[in-house]
Amino acid sequence: MLEEETKEEKIELLQVRTDTIFHDLFCREDMDTLEWAVSKILDCKYEDIHGKVKVANIRLSRLYKKERTKYLDLLVEYKNEKIIIEMNNNTGGIHTRNILYACNVLVNNYRIKEKKDLEDDYYKKVIKVVLVNLNWFRGKLGEKIEPKKVYEIPYSDLTDDYIFKMINANLDYYSNICYDDVNQADKLYKLLTITRKEDLKKIMESEKLLDTYGNKLMKLSKNSDYTEVIMDEIVEQNVAKQTAYLIGKNEGIEQGIEQKQVQIILNMYEKKMKLSDIASFTDLSIQEVEKIIDNNK
Repeated sequence: MLEEETKEEKIELLQVRTDTIFHDLFCREDMDTLEWAVSKILDCKYEDIHGKVKVANIRLSRLYKKERTKYLDLLVEYKNEKIIIEMNNNTGGIHTRNILYACNVLVNNYRIKEKKDLEDDYYKKVIKVVLVNLNWFRGKLGEKIEPKKVYEIPYSDLTDDYIFKMINANLDYYSNICYDDVNQADKLYKLLTITRKEDLKKIMESEKLLDTYGNKLMKLSKNSDYTEVIMDEIVEQNVAKQTAYLIGKNEGIEQGIEQKQVQIILNMYEKKMKLSDIASFTDLSIQEVEKIIDNNK
């Protein structure tokens, strides 16, 4: 249960939007939370993976000096298989680097030691990868995206089992619905979006494994020094996309919004920005961006 607070104290809980708070809350010091999360990702019973989840901490080298280091999050033994689970916190959608990293991990762990591995049980010896993209969008932008999309690459046409699975979760969607209205497999995504103590308390009452998680989230949310670090990280991660969005945001009539967007696209183009980057910042396709530029030359 949550630690006691005075009735006058009202706290807005930190949402799990950044690497810092994500890794502080989902870590080897709280295996109950990790195992609970894995049971939701694999949509299985907690008892099936209890004691079989490990934090691997496999490091991926940085390509650029300012680029963040990346760590493989979890290695799970489930149904006599090893499953790698990589979780990423994204802004505005998935990143190519995340997919490449997950594929790189799969290749590095793919081993055939002996010829006997090629027998009938061969597929059961191959390591799987589950890539979970926790996507935060911007206001109305998130309304256009499905709550959750799952992509799978099967072992072969002869089996329904997968070797690679990617789960894209739209956390903007889950932040707007009640915890009681999501199924068991999606309760993890709702947990990451809560902002009220009352909602957290309700979740902890129904999910006993989240006691440590909930109390730590409360403490971090009340720590002003910690919240300042979180805000600095948010600014660092999202400044480019945030700037493009805020410039284009307009509560006026639809025509004014369109004119504003056209001007932003033209300004970006004049500054020699790539068409792919312009499309990403404005939530348009490259073809739509090209059409706007051609029509305004």
